[in-house]
Amino acid sequence: MSSRAWLKESNKTDAELNKAIEDFTLSCAGYSVATYVLGVADRHSDNIMVKRTGQLFHIDFGHILGHFKEKFGFRRERVPFVLTHDFVHVINKGQTRKEAIEFQLFQERCEQAFLILRKHGSLILSLFAMMISTGLPELSSEKDLNYLRDTLVLEMSQEDALTHFRSKFDEALGNSWKTSLNWATHNMSKNNTI
Repeated sequence: MSSRAWLKESNKTDAELNKAIEDFTLSCAGYSVATYVLGVADRHSDNIMVKRTGQLFHIDFGHILGHFKEKFGFRRERVPFVLTHDFVHVINKGQTRKEAIEFQLFQERCEQAFLILRKHGSLILSLFAMMISTGLPELSSEKDLNYLRDTLVLEMSQEDALTHFRSKFDEALGNSWKTSLNWATHNMSKNNTI
């Protein structure tokens, strides 16, 4: 069952469904930008949840800051963030075109969120620097902070940073088939049914 069909089944009235789609869209924008900037890995279908009210959230933060998992020498994470066609279908209220106004608004929200994180980049880096001594295996040295520096592109102008983020957005969308393949492989290895 598609995510949109599941949300429709869970939200009986048009008002409930529209609210669920709005919540899905906003939480998906936040999820997309946060997982990109923080380098959250292990982004398979068992770790991405959707509440009946539409909120999308991630449940496993064991791999962060670009410490991506590998299987047989291949990096499993092949896109900057997860943006599947199923997600687009929900955001677009059943349409599949990325030119739909709903999708354009979603992309604008992602861009706004990215710029807000960049604006607070020094604070984010300081907070993560203070956590180096906490014993998190993937945040153990100054080197681990470089992932944040690279994703926030603080050395770029705002215009260049936005262009950079748009290229990552297009990469995530254009290569969503890789995410689908990764998820199918994961589901088969875990004997999950969809």
